[in-house]
Amino acid sequence: MNILAAIDSFKQSATSFELNQAVLNGWTLKNGQKINCPIADGGEGTADAIYHALGGKWREVEGVDLLFRKRSCKYLLTTYEEKQIAVIESASVIGLDLLKQPTDQTIRSASSFGLGELLKDALSQGVNQIIVTLGGSGCSDGGLGVLQSLGAKLEGYTEGNPLLTTKKIELGQSKEKFKKVQLLVATDVMNPYSNEQGAAYIYGKQKGGTKKILDFLDERANEVAKQMKQEVGVDLNEIPGSGAAGGIGGALTLVGGKITSGFLLVAKLIGLEKAIKQSDLVITGEGRIDQQTINGKVPYGVARLAQKYQKKVIALCGSREKNLGALEEVLPSVFSIQLGPIELKEALKREETLEKVTLMARNISYLFENNDS
Repeated sequence: MNILAAIDSFKQSATSFELNQAVLNGWTLKNGQKINCPIADGGEGTADAIYHALGGKWREVEGVDLLFRKRSCKYLLTTYEEKQIAVIESASVIGLDLLKQPTDQTIRSASSFGLGELLKDALSQGVNQIIVTLGGSGCSDGGLGVLQSLGAKLEGYTEGNPLLTTKKIELGQSKEKFKKVQLLVATDVMNPYSNEQGAAYIYGKQKGGTKKILDFLDERANEVAKQMKQEVGVDLNEIPGSGAAGGIGGALTLVGGKITSGFLLVAKLIGLEKAIKQSDLVITGEGRIDQQTINGKVPYGVARLAQKYQKKVIALCGSREKNLGALEEVLPSVFSIQLGPIELKEALKREETLEKVTLMARNISYLFENNDS
């Protein structure tokens, strides 16, 4: 029996590679291959997953984080189908986890400027393609910080979150920078730039925003959308995913970026479909599996491919929702690794997580002993 482990990272706990290996270590069956396939969907661990598949080198850059504090960052330089590619994770430089405690003050101060600095560095490396992953951002600045870093002029901007004070945007030379380089924006968030389902209202609260500041940020984002529609003919609210990462998705489309599914992009680069086709059993998962998992998350994407090739698929998670809705049609076997009630702080401990994943995999493998081929 060939077993493929393709589990997304458990955020703040264990990486995809570690979780996969824990499964394979616990699997008792000896015949067949055990394949560790690190994976991600455009969030945390995407660059690592691509590195495990394609190799490459990490480039370290001295930059600034979302609060303009100096920060050493890295991104991946690799090759795929003779293309030189840079893979930049937004979270590595402007991630929500870089804030000790998101507050009303941090959302007023946070900017995506630092991400733009990494993009400029990648452009200097002579790449053919840049992939920017948007998961885990701590900003809600409409992506204006990125545009400012790339050379756009923000009329009225003073400091902190540029969406609060900018009156008008002149894209200027920022539009020219990606004429010879393909810019792919990886996300599975489909929210528009503004309004009720926009960046501020849907994601701003977790970034520290109060109702008052979120109302104002959405109002400002609407003004930006109106200006861009009038002046450059781009309606940010008609582009699915433009609200990703606090509006960075939309901002990057203004300089030529193309928003694409994070899972599908990663799956292509790492050869996931071929790996599933050659396996007998697939084990996937993520930190929490619920009804939102069907919206482009790793377990759903993996399960769909397993279904395509009529392969058995099992999911492991730290916690799960009782009713998984339509997800159960493609992923009926979902198991939480927890052995009983546990505080979140304890559940997130890396060693605790990996030990439980190994135990769960061992127990599941016993069910396949008589069918081992």
